[in-house]
Amino acid sequence: IWISVEYRLSPEYKFPIWLDDACEVTRQILANKKDYGADETTKIGVAGDSAGGLIAASVCHTVKGLDFQILICGQFEFFRELPSRTEFSHNIFVITRDVLDWFSSNAFRNDDDKKDSRVSLLDKESFDSLPPCLFIAAELDPVRDDSYNYNKLLEKAGVKTKFVLIKGVVHPFFSIPGIFIKSCQEVIETVQEFMENQ
Repeated sequence: IWISVEYRLSPEYKFPIWLDDACEVTRQILANKKDYGADETTKIGVAGDSAGGLIAASVCHTVKGLDFQILICGQFEFFRELPSRTEFSHNIFVITRDVLDWFSSNAFRNDDDKKDSRVSLLDKESFDSLPPCLFIAAELDPVRDDSYNYNKLLEKAGVKTKFVLIKGVVHPFFSIPGIFIKSCQEVIETVQEFMENQ
């Protein structure tokens, strides 16, 4: 059962409103599984692509009792000079550093928000009680190294992880299945296999 969360969006609604919405919906689903067609033994997880990847990851730090997380092309910090930021800064890669800065300037009220421990996940000190995580990263993506680094932190903390790099694709590939047919199918099959093993 897949539930798409319609959290309030920026720029009208800035942090932490959209994250609070996602956490609240997740809590409601956990507390009312049967109302959504599940039963008490059904495992509950979160998944997100791009900004949704950050939100899904953050929800796992805030809401306890989740069974898995699927993070696709997430950005997990806003100030580091990660190599992929520079390597894929040309317009040919669609999402550039300038575009990332524009997104974050609309999603957050100020730089202090971007430093908040709920979204600056690469700076967190504790990764206790996090569920198993599937990372899906695009090879030609300025936020690719966010996934590499966050995966290493979770592994070091003893969280079960799986990392899959989708070769030859740019950041928004998963939202364009008509163009990236094989790559999107690879993601779907990877997600299915991951969920079957939870």
